[in-house]
Amino acid sequence: MRMFGMSRIVAYRRLKALARLGFVRRVEVPGANWGVYMVTERGLAEADAAFARARIRPATLMHHLTVAEVAIALTAATGGVWVTERELRREAGQRFGVGYLGHVPDGVLVLGDGRKVAVELENTSKAPRRLQKILRDYLRRTDYAEVWFVCRTTRQADKVRQAARGMDFVRVMRLEEDVLRPAGGGGDGAGAA
Repeated sequence: MRMFGMSRIVAYRRLKALARLGFVRRVEVPGANWGVYMVTERGLAEADAAFARARIRPATLMHHLTVAEVAIALTAATGGVWVTERELRREAGQRFGVGYLGHVPDGVLVLGDGRKVAVELENTSKAPRRLQKILRDYLRRTDYAEVWFVCRTTRQADKVRQAARGMDFVRVMRLEEDVLRPAGGGGDGAGAA
């Protein structure tokens, strides 16, 4: 709805039509009283998407839904193009833990000038050692101009800022304040590190 600027009624009407045609199917989320629409094999073939069908994992579903919200907000704010984690893994040939690509961001925002920004959603606090490992991996990489950490809480943002001290390529922002509800509605959608 947000991505295409349509009403809830129109969105559900289109989803139901896609389901009738066999391109998507509604799947109940285990342990919840709601569901999600998932693309079917037919939908993947019609879209010429080189992906295996996605599986619902209740433990990571909210993370993936929030990443989608972040992607929509950042592309709208910057005019950039979003590359998903699944696309990044596919392009690198990394599937199901096979091969080593290094840390894979939750998505990459390709800006109008061609710069690539790795985007990390911090839904939960990472242990300091894990966060340092991720940052060291980004220090070695040359494919990203910046890394934007989108944090759910002020505490998470403070932890990332502390771990990234002296790393001018890292920007930290709050999910609710800087990304989903930015003040002024313009700019690059990112808060200062």
